[in-house]
Amino acid sequence: MKTQNGHSLIFLCAVLAWLAVSSGCRQESSPQPPVTKESRPGRLQLAIGGARLWVEVAGDEAARSQGLMYRRQMPQDEGMLFVFEYPQPLSFWMKNTYLPLDIAFVSKDGTILNILRMEPLNEVPRYLSRSPALYAIEANAGWFQKNGIKAGDRVRF
Repeated sequence: MKTQNGHSLIFLCAVLAWLAVSSGCRQESSPQPPVTKESRPGRLQLAIGGARLWVEVAGDEAARSQGLMYRRQMPQDEGMLFVFEYPQPLSFWMKNTYLPLDIAFVSKDGTILNILRMEPLNEVPRYLSRSPALYAIEANAGWFQKNGIKAGDRVRF
């Protein structure tokens, strides 16, 4: 495309490129929420009681099998949400998991069924849901207690 003034075309292209980058290349048909200093790419924020927990989502077999294995550290307000296809009795273990963790088993309606402390690198115990659960949430050991969260509380996704 050629114009009488080549500089105006370059300027127009630069402005359009800047707008595309600054808007995250969003399409009008699918607006995105504004990015805030509290957003964390690749994480979902859960509300549990008055607390907030940022979680990675393990929604398929490969991600659930990997879980938090081999991690050496995790921010205090982060964890992992395991999502299953249907409510079922859940069983977790700590193979190759270096972090001391707590696990909350959550029913289909978002009610916490039970919370257990899991010991790092100990493959012997199996940590079981009290009844069929659709979700499990792993957080740093002590996070649930520190935030006053117990069985019967609700998770808001």
